[in-house]
Amino acid sequence: MVTTAAIPQPIPVPADFPVTWEQPDDERLFWNLDRMHFPDLLTPMDFALLRAAHEQLNWAFAHYGIPLSYSTRYVNYRWYLSVNPTVSDLSLMPSLMQAGLERLSATISRLETIWNVEWLPEVRDHLATWDAFDLAGATMEELLVHFDETLARHNRVWQIHFLQTFPVYMAMSMFEDLYQDLFGVEQGLNAYVLMQGLPNKTVEMGRALWQLSRTVLASPVLRNAFDTSDPLRTLAQAAEGQAFLIEFDAFLNEWGRRGEQLGVSYVSWREDPSQAIAHIRDYVNQPEFDFDAQQAALAAEREEAIAIARARLAGYPRTVIEQYESMLYHAQVATVISEDHNYYIDFVAMDHVRQVVLELGRRFARAGVIAAPQDIFLLTPDELRETAARLHEIDRKVLVARRTAEMDRERQVAPPQSLGTLPAGPHPDDPLTRALDKFFGLPAGAPEQDDQTLVIHGNPGSSGKLQGIARVILTLDDAGRLAKGDILVAPTTAPAWTPLFATAAAIVTDTGGVLSHSAVVAREYRIPAVVGTGIATTVIPDGDLIEVDGDRGTVRIVRGA
Repeated sequence: MVTTAAIPQPIPVPADFPVTWEQPDDERLFWNLDRMHFPDLLTPMDFALLRAAHEQLNWAFAHYGIPLSYSTRYVNYRWYLSVNPTVSDLSLMPSLMQAGLERLSATISRLETIWNVEWLPEVRDHLATWDAFDLAGATMEELLVHFDETLARHNRVWQIHFLQTFPVYMAMSMFEDLYQDLFGVEQGLNAYVLMQGLPNKTVEMGRALWQLSRTVLASPVLRNAFDTSDPLRTLAQAAEGQAFLIEFDAFLNEWGRRGEQLGVSYVSWREDPSQAIAHIRDYVNQPEFDFDAQQAALAAEREEAIAIARARLAGYPRTVIEQYESMLYHAQVATVISEDHNYYIDFVAMDHVRQVVLELGRRFARAGVIAAPQDIFLLTPDELRETAARLHEIDRKVLVARRTAEMDRERQVAPPQSLGTLPAGPHPDDPLTRALDKFFGLPAGAPEQDDQTLVIHGNPGSSGKLQGIARVILTLDDAGRLAKGDILVAPTTAPAWTPLFATAAAIVTDTGGVLSHSAVVAREYRIPAVVGTGIATTVIPDGDLIEVDGDRGTVRIVRGA
């Protein structure tokens, strides 16, 4: 994730991207644009709430005794991050890091129990409290108290998020490291076969969508409705369609608290079901696709790979075999938790926060303070509180219009990947750093010309090699252009993009590593993936024929459209 130099080097700032530093010493640090989590601009409300959430990462660092600190900066509506040692004497880092890693290792050994007995029940309690609150019926005073309580709950839920993040990704990464040590470096991706096909919330959501599509396929009335431009309206006009809508509403109540990206400003499927309808239509257009058969095949492939590995280990010392079995078990546990926490925290909890803010937005709009409820996301939490206190004395429409114009202007600017100062010295090499590198991805090599075709380098994400038509999709609003057999080329694929993997023949992303969500889900759908290219969406023309090699981490443009 970080490139280093022999000596610290200031990074030039592009003329069209002026930077005003929040703190005087900020320009001496290395700042990296987090396009994997935040590929688009963030509203002021999104940044403030997510910044408070990510400050809990430092709480988790301290909890485990990891001598690092995480900082974020809001630069021209973009999210930049910096990770730095907490000690000035860097000679102390190895011993301090080792002590923290020992605490993390102890957590890994109890990860399943801690998640199921401590962390997940607490998260569910917070969700139940949000569910029980009557947003529409609350007075403004009650709503503001609930808003502050919501932010406190939000921060606690994100403490749990980061408490699980470090041991989860370390467990998966360390198992891959062990697998490579035992069977060869070139076997790295094979390690993840032993973690695939495990039941989790992502799989459950995909199955629920697929089952709805099977209901549609079984009925000519429903099929005809999905062939229209407005399926929801058409379905409501027939008794059979109305019965389907009851099932669909149940699906949205369970799985619809998700937006296109991480943040409170993104509309959820419950509010706008069009994305969920589009995903069902994709499955309808694949009548031969059998979700359950695919999951069974993944599980069978996993068990076969486990058996083969055990046979290869038969002659090893007992201590090695026991270490291997233990690390495999914990990596499998971690694989499930890595998907489940997305559902409970990134989706459901974040949507509860959104609904609280949106209710205040409705009241502000009714009072004429802002033009529309969603305009509240252009305010900060402090401005929200001030507005509520002076509801009939203040007008935020000019402020909202100014920030909207600024965001529209910044959206036309290509932001630099890095700001500040390139750090000196070697990149750290320890289990936690390796896990984070596998999550965010290592810097990709420069593109090359191969037989007069462009070859783009990235991180291997999911095994396989194939050719297909590149479909460059920047937002889910454009996902309808993706046809069966196309190769999805995207900046990143947040969890809400998961259903597209059933349509895509392969995945190419600008961001991420082998442990990124894009790579993990590609492996679950058994399609090749190259992640973390840095440039795919800007250099691969939409409609070109490309070749994806998920094992080598390369993408070759075969010919133009």
